[in-house]
This record gives sequence, C-alpha cells and structure tokens, in this order.
Amino acid sequence: MGDRNARPDLLAGLLPTVLQRVDPDRQLRAYAVWTCWDEVVGDAIAKRAQPARFRNGILFVTVASHTWMQELQFMKDDIRARLNARVSEDGPPVIRDIFFVSGAVEPRTLVTTVGTPIRVSERRDLPLPVLPSSGDTNFDAALTRIQRARARRRMPE
Repeated sequence: MGDRNARPDLLAGLLPTVLQRVDPDRQLRAYAVWTCWDEVVGDAIAKRAQPARFRNGILFVTVASHTWMQELQFMKDDIRARLNARVSEDGPPVIRDIFFVSGAVEPRTLVTTVGTPIRVSERRDLPLPVLPSSGDTNFDAALTRIQRARARRRMPE
C-alpha cells in the first residue's frame, strides 16, 4: 500500500489532481454556496430562503412564502451573479440558473456567548456531493472526512 509515515503535504499535493479526475467540470465549487449564502443575500433573505440542492448547474432554493418567491424572482439574476462571483473563482460560472421552490425554511437565531455574537444554524450538516468510489474504502473515507472538515471550516460564524 504505501508508507504510513508519509508526509501529509504529499497528500495535499495530490488532492488537486485527484479532484480534477473526480470532478473535471469543477462542479464541487457550487457547494460553497451553502457557506456564503447568508452573507451574499443578506439576513432578510437568508431568514426566508435557503439553498436546498444543486444539480446540473441549477441551484434549487427553498423559499418560505410565495410573496418572497416572487420578490426573489426579480432579484434572481443579481443573486446568481453575486454567488458566481464567490464560487466560480476564475473559471466559467458554476450556477446557470436558480429555481425557487416553496417550502419550510429552518429557523436561524443569533446567540451571544461571552459577549460575542455567534450565528447558530439549526440546519443539518452541509450537503456534500457524492464522490465516485476510488475502489479503496480507506481513501474514500479520508476524502469524505476532508470534505466535511472543509465544509465546517467554511461555515460562516
């Protein structure tokens, strides 16, 4: 298999190559939307709309009411442009369209701990894209742990 004492920086050097093979169109970048959504759209919208899923360039957003859905429809192009500016880096836009769906939006609260405001979300873990299996369960598990750690690190405070 390999040297268990191999340096971690060697793995870090291999990850971009592995991710390019697993995700040649760099669609995994779209999942950064969950970490920057509140900041990009602002608190008023974030309380009433949340990204739900991403598929084939379309971001599906759950909206709490039909009134807000209509309002967001007018803002869709601007929201898409701002999200793409955050997640597309230097490549082509990742989000081609936004599709709004009516549904329950999970509550958000602001709590103070030791005098510091902290945003608390009652959302479950960020949705992670399913990576194809490499054939090595240990390697697949390691990549999943890296995905989760990166998602937690990118969660807004």
